[in-house]
Amino acid sequence: MLDDHDMIDGFGSYPEDLQRSPMFQLIGERAYHYFLLFQCFVVDGVDGIDPNPGRHKMLSTLIGGAGAWIPYPSHSILTYMGPQTWMIMLDCRAERTLNRVCSEATYRRMFDRLWELPASVKHIVVQLGIPIAYPRMNFLETALESSFNPFVALGKKNKMGMGTLVNKFNMDAELLDDLMDHWTAKNHKKERNWFVEQLQSFALLKKVRITFLSGDVHCAAVGVFKTLSSSIPVNPVVDHRYMLNVVTSAIVNTPPPAGVQTMVASLSDKTHKTMHYAQTDEAMIPIFQQDTDGKPPKSKNIMGRRNYTIVEYDSQTQELFFDIRVEKTKGIGTTVGYWIRAPAPGWNV
Repeated sequence: MLDDHDMIDGFGSYPEDLQRSPMFQLIGERAYHYFLLFQCFVVDGVDGIDPNPGRHKMLSTLIGGAGAWIPYPSHSILTYMGPQTWMIMLDCRAERTLNRVCSEATYRRMFDRLWELPASVKHIVVQLGIPIAYPRMNFLETALESSFNPFVALGKKNKMGMGTLVNKFNMDAELLDDLMDHWTAKNHKKERNWFVEQLQSFALLKKVRITFLSGDVHCAAVGVFKTLSSSIPVNPVVDHRYMLNVVTSAIVNTPPPAGVQTMVASLSDKTHKTMHYAQTDEAMIPIFQQDTDGKPPKSKNIMGRRNYTIVEYDSQTQELFFDIRVEKTKGIGTTVGYWIRAPAPGWNV
């Protein structure tokens, strides 16, 4: 699937004047062309862009809405992972702007295809480049956007060695495009909540378990959406709102600096009421009860080490088993597993 590092860091999350500049237009067009060629094995001029099911030569391809800054529509992938499991890899980059992740056309076509899946399907894994249930950093987003931030001001003037704090494209704060990329950024929060609600309704009626699989943040973690309860928690088996977000990163991606890890870990225990209006709670699951050396971890919610994840289907329980493999010592090649299960749907329609 495509994400910004297949193009340029934060592509789509910069201001419109920069995104429309000749250089960014060329970067976007060429990068997406080669993404289609070498990752999807398609050429639009040859294979076509008919969005109707079964019309594309690559049957797993889901053509979405027109690209925001590139001359291509979005290309998502809906693929078979076994009789009970399918995966949708949603293209969250082609249509991205500061105020949108995906278009209404892409969401509509995605759900149309998902409704056509056979009744035997128990699990749908929604692969998103960026986590959808993850600690918020809105305060940092606000601070970096502020014209009164002294560090950004010094960075723009390259004073006191702070020139690296701003990017070289438009002199915005270097981390701002990363924060604006997140589903929980203030400009994307409404779309995010709507998307989660739509998946909840789909899960309930289709009787299928939704699980998110994400990367990007160079850490391992597990977020969760679940039914809000003031007393006894709802059993995940019968909770159609119970959706894990397994967060894993490419094994070659080194973790963020220690200060960033500490900040994210400190935010990971915060209670979020963003979706309480929809009877939905969200939290991080304390899956890391000990560090890879057996000692108490710095955080039970966030693991700042290189990692990857193995996913298996348990035919006995009909659960999806996620085994997050975390590097024990950098460069040695041995890993320690931390696992969690996505239960089969157990509610009645």
